[in-house]
Amino acid sequence: MIVIRTLDGHDINMNENAIVLIAGPYPHDVGPHTYVYGVTQSVLVTAEKPDLLVARLGIDPVLAKLTRPDRSSTWVKGSAVTSIREPIATEQQGQGEVNAVLQVGSLHQSVHEDVLTARRIVNAHGGNA
Repeated sequence: MIVIRTLDGHDINMNENAIVLIAGPYPHDVGPHTYVYGVTQSVLVTAEKPDLLVARLGIDPVLAKLTRPDRSSTWVKGSAVTSIREPIATEQQGQGEVNAVLQVGSLHQSVHEDVLTARRIVNAHGGNA
């Protein structure tokens, strides 16, 4: 079990193995923000830096680190990735920014890595994409 404190000050005791995706902050966020998916039905938002939270998890295999289109990091649980595909036209944000889209449960995560690179990274971290 791990404890994270949400942005609104609540401590959440959670099974770290339930986490499927960690991302953040978004460009509009003020201060450190981390978005944690998979523990509850909605996203948990913390004021902890995402790389520090990932380091505290201590799960094996570790989460796969990929790059979001804005060049920030996102971490995904390899075994939670159900597909990796090329982006469709509506998912393109600019030339070469979105090169692959991961399906992680009900979430879509656009990444800068191409499909083959994303697949290699995910599979090296417990995935079977």
